[in-house]
Amino acid sequence: MHCLRFTNRTEMKLIWDLPTPAKRTGKEYKRERSDDLYHTARWTRLSRLWRDMHPLCAECQRHGVIREAEVVDHIIPFPVCEDFFDTGNLQSLCSDCNVAKGNRDKKLIQQWKKTNMDFRKG
Repeated sequence: MHCLRFTNRTEMKLIWDLPTPAKRTGKEYKRERSDDLYHTARWTRLSRLWRDMHPLCAECQRHGVIREAEVVDHIIPFPVCEDFFDTGNLQSLCSDCNVAKGNRDKKLIQQWKKTNMDFRKG
């Protein structure tokens, strides 16, 4: 895997030369099982094809880092997005960026669920 950071036009740094974030400590994290759509043959084929076509992490690239993508992410998180298989709503991410985005998305999803539940009650 080639991991370079472009700090300016003439200087490049290898990603492993950059400071690493602190590792998680404490109790193991348990998360809910992902939606069943993530476990379908259709999603498996689509995500593999997407990563073949987009092999680099989109978020790292926005910050000048070249890093191999490991997962396919919904830009607008599921269940907020209307079409799970909409390729216009996908991006490739490395695992670090996927975890960070997933943590940000949790707030959006909670807010969306609350709004939609309030609407249904109304």
